Amino acid sequence: MKKFIFFRSDRLGDFIILTRIIKSIKEKYKNSHITVLGSNLNHNLIKKYQIIDKVYIYNKNASFYEKINLLTRILKNHYYASFAVDGKSFSNFCNILIKAKYKLGLVYRYKFLNIFWFSKPNFLYNYLIFKKYETFTSKKDLQKIEHLPSKLLNLANFFKLSLIPSIRYYFKPNLDDEKRYKKFYAKNIRKKYILVHLDEKWTDINSINNELFQNFCNLQKRIKTKIVITSFNNKCDYFINLKKNISKRKNKNLILVENANLNFFERLINHSYCSISCHSGFLVQISGSNSTKLIDIINKKDLMWYSCWKPKNTSHKFIFKSDNKRNISINKIFKNLAEKIINIKNF
Repeated sequence: MKKFIFFRSDRLGDFIILTRIIKSIKEKYKNSHITVLGSNLNHNLIKKYQIIDKVYIYNKNASFYEKINLLTRILKNHYYASFAVDGKSFSNFCNILIKAKYKLGLVYRYKFLNIFWFSKPNFLYNYLIFKKYETFTSKKDLQKIEHLPSKLLNLANFFKLSLIPSIRYYFKPNLDDEKRYKKFYAKNIRKKYILVHLDEKWTDINSINNELFQNFCNLQKRIKTKIVITSFNNKCDYFINLKKNISKRKNKNLILVENANLNFFERLINHSYCSISCHSGFLVQISGSNSTKLIDIINKKDLMWYSCWKPKNTSHKFIFKSDNKRNISINKIFKNLAEKIINIKNF
């Protein structure tokens, strides 16, 4: 039995990028055993994948004793290969001590004092520990698009998996989730819809507290399509005001779905005509498992950075909430959003 371990103790979307790699390893090595070191943020998602045999949880706020105990459990195994790709110090330290025939990793580059290039792990570590590694530049020092999912595929192709960037990520919904979605759709939607996911990244849009509801109404009339609005544990003022307006004015073309679990949220994204967010990591990456059409509302200065993460098998468009000098008004953002949606529908 060949054992593989992946270090991905960060967020939901970061793990989803690895799913196609993990599935390909399972397909090539029929009796392989897959371990993933996850985080408090993503371990519940990781546990849903039947192709993963063991999940460890790393909590950066855990006591020293708890971290040593976790390290000991990881080191008890002999691995065929390790993938240290999350850039975390604990993961890189484990990778030094771990017993693995092949050690692969992602090296994060950054500038110190805006002059000297450094890397994490450092040059000596990379030379002595890794059999193969890829480099990825920090956001503030990025000078061109470095497509991260492609770099991870390059690592995995060390094992001759023949993975290409346009291949879908892997997510297998169960029948209960699909049935629940169909029941909700028949009762509340019944027509083609777009999905808009709201989170804290919307708070820097001008006048959003008072003008979001009206802009949703105007958008719906222009695109002539129902809008499903999702959010999770959103305490922002703009969202509280939006909920009050939706409840008070009873616009049947605006459907609010609050605090849905990940599986149901994935079904809503999967069946939407187009999904929109201010670059919600889970929404963007899970769309890579079903080729959903996407629109990202971002700051123009972040365009290069977010382009490094987008799946290659989705129709992924960007509009800006600020240019390099000023914020763009909410009315202009929604006007641009309507034009993008109409262009997608007419394509």
